[in-house]
Amino acid sequence: MSPIAEHVEREKKPKLGGGGPGKIPHRRGYGGGDNGDRGRPDDFHSGKDRLRRFRVGMIAGIVSVAMLFAGLTAVYLMRQGGFRWNSQMHTGMSDWHPLTLPYRLLFVNTLVLVLSSVTLELARRGLVRKAEFTSLGILPPKLQTDLPWLGLTVLLGFGFLCGQILAWNFFRHQGISIASYPSGSFFYLLTGLHALHLSGGLIALICTLIGSWTRMKIDSQRIAVDISGWYWHFMAVLWIYLFALLHFARG
Repeated sequence: MSPIAEHVEREKKPKLGGGGPGKIPHRRGYGGGDNGDRGRPDDFHSGKDRLRRFRVGMIAGIVSVAMLFAGLTAVYLMRQGGFRWNSQMHTGMSDWHPLTLPYRLLFVNTLVLVLSSVTLELARRGLVRKAEFTSLGILPPKLQTDLPWLGLTVLLGFGFLCGQILAWNFFRHQGISIASYPSGSFFYLLTGLHALHLSGGLIALICTLIGSWTRMKIDSQRIAVDISGWYWHFMAVLWIYLFALLHFARG
């Protein structure tokens, strides 16, 4: 073999021993050093994914509640045209008695619930701002305008429920119970189911408020308030709808 061929053959053979393993391709999550993801940890991406999944679930829940009250509305309107058979007069007689609503009290309840929706939106925006600072590795600044909006929302929610109890007592003092008249039964049913669903959202807000005191992660607080906010705003719109239904379709 010629000297040139021997030289080429030696160059083709890999060198054994000595030196490192060569350049290792960089992969995200392996080895040290800066991987270009500073300020955007995995929690940031997983938080956005969790928020998206929770929103889809909340939309499904809102649709189911809306369908429930749509069905009750149809039954309410059909029941107004119902009648009872009078065996003595041999004719059908309507047993629907229009209610005199406590408008002043119900208007105050509506204002309280709408105001609680506003304070919850302010709480959501504040947590979004804090989550943005946290995702960048910056401690969220304490601003003088940062009021306890979430706590105010909880208080206003309890105020609305207390107002509904006063409205029920108003009819009870008039001798109208859930079994007295069909109109009274529907008032208790519609407003009671709404108060029950609102209480579920209020419990979620209380848990979030407690979490903020026990140092729950800002991202988790933001997700909880965001999802609760969707539900709470829907409850406010639903109450306005029920109030209008009870007023315009009294019979």
